[in-house]
Amino acid sequence: MTTSISLHQWLSFLTLLERRKNEACREQNGDTNNNFVKKKEAVQLEYIETAVSVALLLVQSLIGSTSSLDAQQITIDNFTIVIDDTGDAKLLLLLLNLEENPENENLQRIVESVSHLEFTPSIRNDSSAHAGGERQQSDNHVLREVGTVLHQLFCRAIKPPIVSIDNVSSPDDGDSDEDHKDDIEQPGAEKGRTKHSLRVAQKMLRKASISSFDEHLLSYGVPRNLCRLIVDLIRWEGENEETKFRSIEEVAEELIQIISKPNLFLYDSEATGSTGQLSFGSTLYGRRNEATSFLRAATLVSLDMIETHSKQLVLVEGLSGAGKSHFVASLIRSSSEFGWIYIHAKFDPQSQPLSVVTSAFNRFFMNILANRSEQEYVARVISSLQRNLSSSAIVSLCRLLPSTRILFPSVLRRVVSDEDLSAQSGVVVDDEFASGSQMSRRRLHFLFQKLINAVCSDQRRLALFFDDLQWADDRCMELLSALMMERDHLQELDDDDNDDTHCLFVGSFRSNETNDNLLSHFDNFEQSASVNVTKVELGGLTKVESNNMISEVLRLPTRLTSPLNEVVQRKTTGNPFHIITFMHSLVKDSILNYSLSDHRWVWDIEAVKSTSIDKTVLDLLARKFALLPDNSMDALKVLSCLGPKVDDALMKHLYTSPESRNEFIACLDLAVGENILEKNGDSAYSFVHDMLKQLAYAVMSEEEKGKNHFWIGMQLIAHGNAETDEFNATNFSIVDQINAAKSCGVTEEALHIKFAELNLRAGKISIDVSDFQCAFSYMKAGVSFLKGWQNGQYYDLSLQLHESAALVSYINTDIGLMQSYLKILFENAKCFEDRLHGYLVMIQSMISVQKQGDAMRKIIFILEELGESISIDVNHKDAYEEVASTKSLLDGRSVEDVINGKRMTDKKLRWTLKFLNLLCHVLYPASKPQALCMTACRVVKLSVEHGFCSDSAEGLQIYGFGVWNFSNDVEECLKWNRGAKRLVESLGAKHMIPRVTMNLNTASYWNEPLQAKIESLKETHRELVMVGDKDNLLLNGVHFVRRSLLCGRNLLTAERECAALLNEIHQLRQMNGLLPMISNHLSILKLIGSNYDSEQQLNEPLFHLLGNSEIKCQDGLLEHALSNGLNGFAQHCYFDRLLHAFWSKNYEEAAHYAEKYSECHQFRHFPDMFQTFYLGITALENEDAGKKALSKYQTWVKHSDWNWENKMLLLEAESHACEGELEMAKSKFHASIDSAQRHRFVHEEGLASELLGMLYEENGNKEEAIQQYSHARSCYQKWGAFALADRLYKSTAN
Repeated sequence: MTTSISLHQWLSFLTLLERRKNEACREQNGDTNNNFVKKKEAVQLEYIETAVSVALLLVQSLIGSTSSLDAQQITIDNFTIVIDDTGDAKLLLLLLNLEENPENENLQRIVESVSHLEFTPSIRNDSSAHAGGERQQSDNHVLREVGTVLHQLFCRAIKPPIVSIDNVSSPDDGDSDEDHKDDIEQPGAEKGRTKHSLRVAQKMLRKASISSFDEHLLSYGVPRNLCRLIVDLIRWEGENEETKFRSIEEVAEELIQIISKPNLFLYDSEATGSTGQLSFGSTLYGRRNEATSFLRAATLVSLDMIETHSKQLVLVEGLSGAGKSHFVASLIRSSSEFGWIYIHAKFDPQSQPLSVVTSAFNRFFMNILANRSEQEYVARVISSLQRNLSSSAIVSLCRLLPSTRILFPSVLRRVVSDEDLSAQSGVVVDDEFASGSQMSRRRLHFLFQKLINAVCSDQRRLALFFDDLQWADDRCMELLSALMMERDHLQELDDDDNDDTHCLFVGSFRSNETNDNLLSHFDNFEQSASVNVTKVELGGLTKVESNNMISEVLRLPTRLTSPLNEVVQRKTTGNPFHIITFMHSLVKDSILNYSLSDHRWVWDIEAVKSTSIDKTVLDLLARKFALLPDNSMDALKVLSCLGPKVDDALMKHLYTSPESRNEFIACLDLAVGENILEKNGDSAYSFVHDMLKQLAYAVMSEEEKGKNHFWIGMQLIAHGNAETDEFNATNFSIVDQINAAKSCGVTEEALHIKFAELNLRAGKISIDVSDFQCAFSYMKAGVSFLKGWQNGQYYDLSLQLHESAALVSYINTDIGLMQSYLKILFENAKCFEDRLHGYLVMIQSMISVQKQGDAMRKIIFILEELGESISIDVNHKDAYEEVASTKSLLDGRSVEDVINGKRMTDKKLRWTLKFLNLLCHVLYPASKPQALCMTACRVVKLSVEHGFCSDSAEGLQIYGFGVWNFSNDVEECLKWNRGAKRLVESLGAKHMIPRVTMNLNTASYWNEPLQAKIESLKETHRELVMVGDKDNLLLNGVHFVRRSLLCGRNLLTAERECAALLNEIHQLRQMNGLLPMISNHLSILKLIGSNYDSEQQLNEPLFHLLGNSEIKCQDGLLEHALSNGLNGFAQHCYFDRLLHAFWSKNYEEAAHYAEKYSECHQFRHFPDMFQTFYLGITALENEDAGKKALSKYQTWVKHSDWNWENKMLLLEAESHACEGELEMAKSKFHASIDSAQRHRFVHEEGLASELLGMLYEENGNKEEAIQQYSHARSCYQKWGAFALADRLYKSTAN
């Protein structure tokens, strides 16, 4: 329900309410109290805020009027206020019995309850026609009368002074009698208002000073922008055609702008513009559609779309100055209240790209740790990292991000240095020798994946912004690709906090500075099923958007700034940075000024039009630089040689005396005043835009650049604590500055050796964090400083630089460059031992290109040079005797004796063990088990004689497997596999721990539950990634999937795990690892029962991973193995065929593949146990084969009843059934079912039930058969083998 009162009456109430509030303030504070003045101003402002809202309603009522507007009808008495009293009986009663002098509370209720205004003009008969000119004049008169009413509204019902002046027709006014002939009142006109009085008022208004009118309005507390609006409405004649009001709609638009941003347009601030400087602030202008697209992607991150495993990527492109960084930062800042975290990595042409990323994360952790309110969040991050990273991985993370060290003090204390590998032997062991480029990068990606998983969650979402991607290198683009497109393969399947879909990835780049490599990565993002790409293109601002920007900066309505904007828009094409730069230049040239008398910004529009913006904004900025004092320009040049920010700590290193430092800071502060620099906090400076930094650097000659870089480097050497043992960020800055100086032709030859040493240290640290491109640049620079091979005092430096340069060249897949460094090394090395690091790199490169034969021959040659003669042509008898003699040598020795015994310190022997182990790695895939055992036994014998070291561990483990193979001595095998792990742990050989753990897991099925090692295999997988052990990563993956399949793990889970590992191996480009994994995956899919219509549809997505390979199906896998002599892989294929045939109840086919499997047998493997079991079940009609299988299981069950009891009982049940001993058979079947259930082998529980059902059916007991078949189907379904459940249902349907 609504009630109406006149606007005049409502206004009297509003004025009365204001007066009473002022009286109350006076009574409380007294006349002279300053506090009263402030309160009076607040009351006045409250009046204005209410009045301006009603003013907008008034104008909107005119716009919505159905009748044509007549200026004479627009008076305050023709407007009605509509009060909304719905549900408010008290207000309704008040309005029905309206008093002349209501109480304050009632006044407030009336004033605040305005719903809308109605324009109710008086009815008048006016049939006169209006010509076009008359109509235009009428519109102007309408606007003037609107201004008059608004004046009354804001000035407490007082009419404009010019209109209400009496006796305006004095002779001095120059009016003739003709001016008075129409002095009659017009119908509907305000009393006393005549045509003559209007003309006189208009004439007087033209003569009056606008400033006096402003002062009149200001005396009523009317803000200046409202003053201008009223004045411009009333004083329409002679007004600037570009800024005058043309329609009532424009008045409404201006009021809306004033109301929507009162801090800019309603509240006057004396400080605004008084400094004579423009402040563009951090507001984002325009970009509504672009922001909507960006926020839509952010919303998808917020919606917990975890099941899709899709990552959200926003790519923001635009020309330089389009405001890409500002656009992203503004939107993320607006989301910070919802728990968003923001990490900003801005690439720079003069910074190492990966260091930009690590620095961004370092800053994030430093800020979080400094905030006490974030302690709970920090604890959660620590907990997540400790759950998902091992101690050695945490150490690697702390090396990568030094700010995280404070998070893990106990871990860092516990992880000791590898004393065995360095101090004792002098051999520098770097696990990168065992890693290819892809493996090393995968390790780096793994660390960042875990880091992001820990940092973000459903409560704290992360926006990770890679800014200016046109300057990122391939390594950083691969990192970004990995974070979005590489899954955290195994752990993602069952770890709640391993979800990085809570991260919004954002990348920006200059659209005119892209390259093919960058565009290729973008194409990959768009084609990836795991990435949703949102493209945002930032062009120039539209006229409306740029006008809003200029309007808000000048705090003037858009109507007034429109003429200025027209010129600025034309000259800058709407580029935000160009607009800002041009506007500042107008201020600098005094074309745009803040008028203290007018209290607003003013400009000479003709001067603006004649001001040229140079062909490029860089020319404009160069002109700006040219006006700076020389010392300020010199300071900017120094700043341009440094990173993105310069803080107080760095300035203290560069300018050691307070005087020089203060002078430098004064120069920077001057640049801040010129909008060239911005100050972050108290003491950090950065360029406002990277274009400014580029320009400051570009204005220098090559020689001047070199001198500045060199001076910075030398100052940091002298004062930056560069001599500390820890190679920190300052050291990297030194190296980067010195190298940049040399590239510009400036250096100091007397210090070249020191510079080479610094580059070597920087390169080694870069290798440690897998930044191999930076590592190569440092090693290359170090070699160049040497100016040729150095002997004598600097021989070791030359040796290490060339070794390391060859290593990183190999890892970066530049084999030609690797060979050139190795050639220099081999030609200049003093002795054979000094060539060994080079040989290690050479052999690894041979293995990486599948030249195992060449690698094997080179290893044998090296071992001979080291005094170790070895043969790979070994028969079974020789291998058996070698294993037996080694066993006798170890008899009587405990693991404690080995751990606490003598250490191998001889450098030559250490190298011998290293190459013997490398030979083992080549022999294993070459299917030479006898030579493998002989080589491992030689490692053990040398260790027993000369002392144990970390390289002894693998020899002990392979020897253990040899004892198991040749003598069936399980306990000896387990003893030395466990002992090897304890040995490397005691020596701190962290890069060896995952490898020996994997070997131990392989042997553990003898006496540990098969299901128990699944989590250990996952952890080992992560550790192998961290140490870069690619070969063993593949073996561990195959073993993990095989054990998951055979231990009864749910097949749907096993399938997802296998698919994840397949994806990882494919990314590592390891075809030899893909082949067995594809075979495993096909076996799982067939048991599950795929929905593919044909075998081709099943094969196609898997074999597509092999690229252009001729292998297109499962038969092709076996043919490939047989034709290439891959005996081990052929055995793998036969087992997968055996597995499928057995569970499909094709026993004849299963028996065939079981025999084929045996024919390939050379070394005992985990699947052997199941081959024996399957063969025993399928071949029990062959009494000898069945008894043989049963006999083996009766022996094996002594090692683990958990793993083997149910299988032994099932073999016994089948044996009794074949003998016709039905009751004994039933008893054993039930015992097998119970055992399988207790030990969680659901698949074998189903198998035993199915076989028991067959026994019942064969003997006519259909009811019991049906019960067992039903239980078997239930077990198969729990296992996820829906194909088996369907087969059983169909075969027993009748």
